Amino acid sequence: MSERRLSRKGSSMNLRRGSLPVSAVSPSTGRRLSLQVGLKVEGSATSTSSTGSRKFPMRDRGLRDDEARAQEREGSLAWKVLSNTQMQMLQDLSVEDLEKKLSEILKLTSHHVNLDEGVLLDLYVTGFWWAKEQNFTIQQISGFITVIHTLVNNIKEKKMSVVDNLKEFKKMVAGVGNENCEFTGGLDFFDINQAKTVTDYLKKTLFQHYKLYEFLFHHEREEQIVCRELLIEVLPKADLPYPPPLDEGIDEEIYNNHIATAMSTPMADGEQTAQDAAGGQEAMEAGGTATPVVDPLEGVTATDVKRIMDEVAKDMLGNLQNDVAKKLKERESEIIQRINKIHRIAET
Repeated sequence: MSERRLSRKGSSMNLRRGSLPVSAVSPSTGRRLSLQVGLKVEGSATSTSSTGSRKFPMRDRGLRDDEARAQEREGSLAWKVLSNTQMQMLQDLSVEDLEKKLSEILKLTSHHVNLDEGVLLDLYVTGFWWAKEQNFTIQQISGFITVIHTLVNNIKEKKMSVVDNLKEFKKMVAGVGNENCEFTGGLDFFDINQAKTVTDYLKKTLFQHYKLYEFLFHHEREEQIVCRELLIEVLPKADLPYPPPLDEGIDEEIYNNHIATAMSTPMADGEQTAQDAAGGQEAMEAGGTATPVVDPLEGVTATDVKRIMDEVAKDMLGNLQNDVAKKLKERESEIIQRINKIHRIAET
């Protein structure tokens, strides 16, 4: 085995040439595809996680986007979809804010009503958050998002099969951990263990549900439009003394006779007497005979009024009294039956 020394920003490590096979099975053809990625890491002098993967230093927050791209090797997948400035803004956001910002950056603003955009946004948000939990640097997260974007675009635009898309992914991870490799896929900022973790994640999320993504992007779904007709009646213009009755329940005849028509203002007794006298005087001057004023209540005593009120009350309340008495008897009989039933149960 040949050995060499790799230096990256002041950190050194010894690498031993080797390979790590990562295999996946095509759901459509049953073919097993092997992805040979990178080199085995041995004797790393940089800080490592619990799984042994290297943690690359965070990039300078003061770098502009063009400066960050200039520092990358040719063909690097970092900063392709999400720039350095955007990554610095996104890495400290909550999940809700991250979803909102990614929808604006990736132009998925209709994700609330568009199923395609909603699925894509979920894929990007979950992938970003997963990479963040893996302690990836902003450079690595940006490259990882580029990988997802490329694979999804191969399904959506190029209509690649799962086998061809796996081959494209194999090209992207080529050269990981091998700095002297003649061909690199643009993910050389990952180490072997990180590349294996990324491969496992994509296998469980994107490739395992490949047929679902194909159906989502290439099959038209039936649109169901639900319509409902509503008949709205508006109130008429309130040009009468009172608006039409709504909850009072007044009969239309009573309303038209006593409310809708303008009622005359009653006059005082003195005014009425004066008006009658004036009318009689005018009639006498005209040569006629004055018509005597007849009082309609003349000859009616208090006894007559009481008798009339008793007859009206008897007619109106007689039936009501009988109904109340009948209901009371029925209720009394029901209560007695319940009491007898309780006594029988207690005796047994």
